[in-house]
Amino acid sequence: MRLKACILIIFFVLTGCTAESKETTAPEGEASPAKIELVPVDLFKGEAAKFQPFLGAMSGAFKLKYEGSKPIANLDIDIWKDGQRVDSIGWIGDVFYSPDEQKNNEIEVIISTDMVSIGEKDESATIKVGIVNRSGTDLATFHIPWDKKLTARGLIQDAEPRSFTADQAVHVFGMQATSSNTMRTSDLSTESLSRTEWALVFTLQFEA
Repeated sequence: MRLKACILIIFFVLTGCTAESKETTAPEGEASPAKIELVPVDLFKGEAAKFQPFLGAMSGAFKLKYEGSKPIANLDIDIWKDGQRVDSIGWIGDVFYSPDEQKNNEIEVIISTDMVSIGEKDESATIKVGIVNRSGTDLATFHIPWDKKLTARGLIQDAEPRSFTADQAVHVFGMQATSSNTMRTSDLSTESLSRTEWALVFTLQFEA
């Protein structure tokens, strides 16, 4: 009887240790992706309207805030033609990066697109992207050739806040252009972008 009791006691002790070990390691393996909230920003509201001549009509902004573990989020800038992605003009890596121990879980992204004429024939577009966080402001500038046939231009941006998880690519901002002097109302869904003649699309890509 004593031998059986000892065996039972050892069995229960080992079972308890195994369960405790599983409880300790489970949360790390089951960490869920961060939740991100996107909030549109009216750049030229109220007194800020005085800055519109400097940024241009093709400008917009939005805020991004994450909850949970810090995601590695890259902002890709792509050109779409006839409803398909055809080229990348560049990207900004790790938009939530902070050089110090201060947590940059909320940033504001400001985007401005301006046309620059070079002589009588050539024209280019200058795209400026500013990332504003607690540590300061980072500015990146990109240049692309511009087809003068694309005479009508309009922004593609969110009108209301939305949330998503950091586990798949998400379109967050865009600009479209047409050669027909007509403009179709578009949103940032892939289905809507597939109907554009030409578009500049900003997409958040997440690294595992």
